Amino acid sequence: MLNKTPSELIKQSSQQRIEQLQQLNRWQVKGKIAFYEGSNRSSATLSWRVNENKAQQQLNLTTYLGINVLQLHSNANNHKIQVDGKTYHGKDLEALIHSIAGFPLPTQALSFWLKGIPYQSSDDIIYQKNTELPHSLSSLYNNELWQVSYSNYQQFDGYNLATKFSIKKEGLLIKISIKDWMISQEETTNNRATNIIK
Repeated sequence: MLNKTPSELIKQSSQQRIEQLQQLNRWQVKGKIAFYEGSNRSSATLSWRVNENKAQQQLNLTTYLGINVLQLHSNANNHKIQVDGKTYHGKDLEALIHSIAGFPLPTQALSFWLKGIPYQSSDDIIYQKNTELPHSLSSLYNNELWQVSYSNYQQFDGYNLATKFSIKKEGLLIKISIKDWMISQEETTNNRATNIIK
């Protein structure tokens, strides 16, 4: 993975951005995440590495003291979650998370939503007029309305990506603040090669 200092945003249309980010399949984010459910609030440091080509992901949530809260390892349809000293296995990741956390977390859809691109063809994106970057996204996912808000865009290795997110559905609010977007070196090289060919 390469981690570069973010630079000025690239000027591109919303469709150009979607097409570009649909090719971004290997990435990692680091930052902070907070969950609000009713009067309950919990927060953690976030590290999430995704390889969509191989259907692999690794998600780590830790306290500010570095103590592991949750570890997720996924390889295709084999998922393992470690939390509170216990290990859970399952084939359906969302059902597994729901059984442990008590609320749904659409991890597969989130890997698209964080990039600001639709997961389902029915996902509705509202764009900022001056930049054509996503302002918000609405998705009827598993018969529940999810809404994502985006802010503080920066450019990382040629990709315009948001670093602050608000993700909500009825009874649940998730806030994510990303410190680093890390694009795989191979992904960046392939993207640049594709641009040269074009």
